[in-house]
Amino acid sequence: MSFDETLHCLSASDQKIVGDIMNLLTGIDRQTEEFSKQSGLKCKTGCGACCENPEIETTVAEVLPLAVHLWAQRSGEGVLDAIQSNDAQGVCVFYQPDPIVKGKGRCKAYDYRPGLCRLFGFAAHQNKYGQQELLTCKVIKDSQSEACQRVQEQLQQGEITVPLFSAHSFAVANIDPVNGHKLFPINKAVSLAFEKIGFYIGHSPSSSDTDRIK
Repeated sequence: MSFDETLHCLSASDQKIVGDIMNLLTGIDRQTEEFSKQSGLKCKTGCGACCENPEIETTVAEVLPLAVHLWAQRSGEGVLDAIQSNDAQGVCVFYQPDPIVKGKGRCKAYDYRPGLCRLFGFAAHQNKYGQQELLTCKVIKDSQSEACQRVQEQLQQGEITVPLFSAHSFAVANIDPVNGHKLFPINKAVSLAFEKIGFYIGHSPSSSDTDRIK
């Protein structure tokens, strides 16, 4: 099945959730691109350092589009096997590290990656005083320290606009009140999302026997 055919196996409310999440993620890309232009901060080419963090978490809601994609491509079973054979709380199963250069690699699900993966390095949070503080990665801090300091000063003066993690979390929870609040290790979130979409596929009259959950 195609992505759209798989999507149409879902309830109308969950179809809307998937669509709204995809629109939200697209909006994040526009915001972070604009912030990168304004601030001058950039990821190093081919860097995968943040993907090697085994503590990355996300909500089930944010990986529902990825789960639909996996079912459409019939590649989900292999992903679940990889999650089950490794630590569900370990490094993201979609990260493919460079076999030679440590800290480099690529995401095998880049177009469907959740919000944290899109925001990290190019977003801020509000401290207890209501001030915005840039949250970026060690690689960017070490290689672009002067730019980071300048951006922090601009944030304090209100001279630059930056995406906020809190705003993103609120938007996800508003889109999906059931699956948009609780954070899971990314592999666990993917597994739960895949099972949720699989339930619909398994009970859809339009799905063939080969598409159903065994």
